[in-house]
Amino acid sequence: MGNVYKSNYNGLQATLSARNYHGLSMVAGYTFSHALDDLGANWHFGYGVGLPQDSYNLGREYASSDFDVRHRLTLSLTYAIPGKKGFGQALEGWEINSIVTLQTPQYWGPIDLGTDASGTGPLPVSPPANSPIRWNFFGKPSDFKSGPAPIPFFAGASNSACAARALALDAGNPLGPATTALNLFGCYAKGSSIMIPPALGHFGNMGRNLFPDSGFRNFDFSLAKNWHFGERFRAQFRAEFFNIFNHPNFANPYGGQNGYGQNDPSTGFFGCGCAHP
Repeated sequence: MGNVYKSNYNGLQATLSARNYHGLSMVAGYTFSHALDDLGANWHFGYGVGLPQDSYNLGREYASSDFDVRHRLTLSLTYAIPGKKGFGQALEGWEINSIVTLQTPQYWGPIDLGTDASGTGPLPVSPPANSPIRWNFFGKPSDFKSGPAPIPFFAGASNSACAARALALDAGNPLGPATTALNLFGCYAKGSSIMIPPALGHFGNMGRNLFPDSGFRNFDFSLAKNWHFGERFRAQFRAEFFNIFNHPNFANPYGGQNGYGQNDPSTGFFGCGCAHP
């Protein structure tokens, strides 16, 4: 046994504050960072998915962390609208408030626990699972950006791009291990990119956490009207709108630090930003 895994984090944090500047008060925070590690969270081990794909090459596990967020911006703002004296304080005491959160994608990747295409065998875990492996990917990782629907699955060699790539890996031999694996387990294709199972008896070319999720964007807004009664009493009417633009934020298929998602390509339902039950 040994402490062979490692993690590394570098970050730049900046904050801008304004305190009642012509009625504007705000706190804006920005973080630019990169987190890398060999494994994101130790609770994966009960299912075997925290094990390395290749125990003889642990360096292949080093990649962006499950919780890596490259850019994050938060803005909390209050603005007191200039008012005018009038009947019932109708034209004064108004203010708007907002909280904005913008976050670039977290990354995720496949963990195949079902096919055992590499031939590394089952794990002694419950529920039963094979040793985790990754597939072959060709194209742009951004094509496999997760969203509200899974990445399109094609059974067997029904996708011509997948079939051609498997045949090329077999150097023209239609009975080779890559073509056989494709016929058995199918492939995924989206945009100009494909993901095919590794040739039988081999590992795929993918590293950890290759694909981006859809990021996170949220804008909360409120409008308030204040009445002052002398120096001691004040009343406020307030209307609040959470996620005012009704923008959907989809889950990370892997689940990040929140649980498991749809990241096992052996299921045929892969890459959906659906929260795991």
